[in-house]
Amino acid sequence: MTARRRKVELERGGPDRLVPKDFGEILARRFLPVLSLTYISVLIGIAAEKGSLIHYLFEDKSAYVMALMVAAWVSVPAIIWIIVNGSPIYNHLADIWYKIVAALMTMILISSFVLFPEAHVYGLRVYFAATLPVLFIMYIFFVKGGLPAFAAYPLTAMGLTALIHGAILNFIH
Repeated sequence: MTARRRKVELERGGPDRLVPKDFGEILARRFLPVLSLTYISVLIGIAAEKGSLIHYLFEDKSAYVMALMVAAWVSVPAIIWIIVNGSPIYNHLADIWYKIVAALMTMILISSFVLFPEAHVYGLRVYFAATLPVLFIMYIFFVKGGLPAFAAYPLTAMGLTALIHGAILNFIH
């Protein structure tokens, strides 16, 4: 396997940046829409599995907390991709690191099903396993480019609305 070397081209006299130039685009059109879609779909799935969909969506905070854990789990490889891609020296390794971290997370999930079959908390392990396709979808959006703005911004707004509603439920109950 030959490693292809890319030439690092930094702007001479360019401004110092803490984050890369395209960080806003990566966040708004790649990361947040897929994360929001994951959060909403897991939220609805957990609420439906518990029984009363309306009750768990509008009156109980447990589905929101569990969906937040799943969203945090899915975001780990994406955050590593964003950090590595932002480096001018190592940005060509971002895709490889995404694949490595996603594979390790998949092995952890498979191991948890085999080693701890009794650790089935409200079906949360099922939703962790259901997020494996999300890792693949997120990889496609990160490598091939983001969602168009007409799809990305409404998805992000829906996820943010669900997150705020879950926070309000958490403080009320």
